[in-house]
Amino acid sequence: MMKKIKLFAIAILGTLSLISCNGDDEFYNAAYVSVPDLITIDTPDTYTVGDNVSFHTDFSRYLQEDGFTELLDIYRTSQAESFEFAYRIEKETSPDVWTSVFNNEDEYSVAVAVYQPGTMTYKCDVSTLLNSTGNYRLGFGESYTGTASTDIISNNPENETSVRITTNANNTDSEGYYHFTVN
Repeated sequence: MMKKIKLFAIAILGTLSLISCNGDDEFYNAAYVSVPDLITIDTPDTYTVGDNVSFHTDFSRYLQEDGFTELLDIYRTSQAESFEFAYRIEKETSPDVWTSVFNNEDEYSVAVAVYQPGTMTYKCDVSTLLNSTGNYRLGFGESYTGTASTDIISNNPENETSVRITTNANNTDSEGYYHFTVN
């Protein structure tokens, strides 16, 4: 009888140890941070053929994490020398029909924010030449939180903690697009 109780207790404790993780972060070895307005779209009054549509990001390695008083050091946490996020630029080819302006009509391109040791920030500047008139929109990869946000994801070495920063860009609509016209 005592042996059965011990086996039962071991089975219960074993089961509890499998399901008692503190959350997905511990299980998936990832950190999730939400920081608004990390992407800035340059917004001139007008665009003409030959201009560039540009955006940039420059964020600190130290970010405020919800529920914590101490800043999260994303460089130390992830060991990532860079972070990436997707973006797209599309031209309206007929009413409500949008076509990629990238070579090979790739739907997305990838922006890379590289770590700057001198300033302890991750920095990225992207400019794309506008070579024809028309209506355009610039958007970013969708976040797990919805289309108005994007995720900036660490390029961390294998077995290091991944960091996912959910953010948005200025001057975007509720679907996450910046609309502009090229004259």
